[in-house]
Amino acid sequence: MKKVIGSALVIIVVAVVIFARLSSDEGNPLADGPRSPGPHGPFSASDFDKDGQVTRSEIEKFITMGPERGVGMEAYFEKFDANADQILDKDEIAKVEPAFAFDGSDANADGILTIEEVAAYAGERLYRQMGLDEFFDLIDTNSDDLVSDVEIEAAHDSGQLPKE
Repeated sequence: MKKVIGSALVIIVVAVVIFARLSSDEGNPLADGPRSPGPHGPFSASDFDKDGQVTRSEIEKFITMGPERGVGMEAYFEKFDANADQILDKDEIAKVEPAFAFDGSDANADGILTIEEVAAYAGERLYRQMGLDEFFDLIDTNSDDLVSDVEIEAAHDSGQLPKE
């Protein structure tokens, strides 16, 4: 009998812990933020051959892997704001593709995104305010369609690209 009660108690404790985790903000990507792509933000993620520099074709490939990367976050928000109320409710968020496009934007972790939350989040990183192709052009200071390690470091030094 004691074994049965002990087992039941363990099951109840495990269920409570699981419920608490599911009910908490922990694991909510809209609130928690994206995984860091590396120390150079999108340039780390798009450096497919890992040579420390990013070509125009690499950044274009990276953009095709996520359509939100071709425009700023606010412009992408507007695409899914069906009723133009500057709020993405749960139904509108469910239609966002890719699902991770607004990870980290939900400042109050309520599961609803406002344009103000997205603008504040985008304001933390210049590359989130514009399309990555435009950002590439900004960092490619010599216009050779290659963002070199020297240009990446210069972007860090100037504050255009914070270290992730």
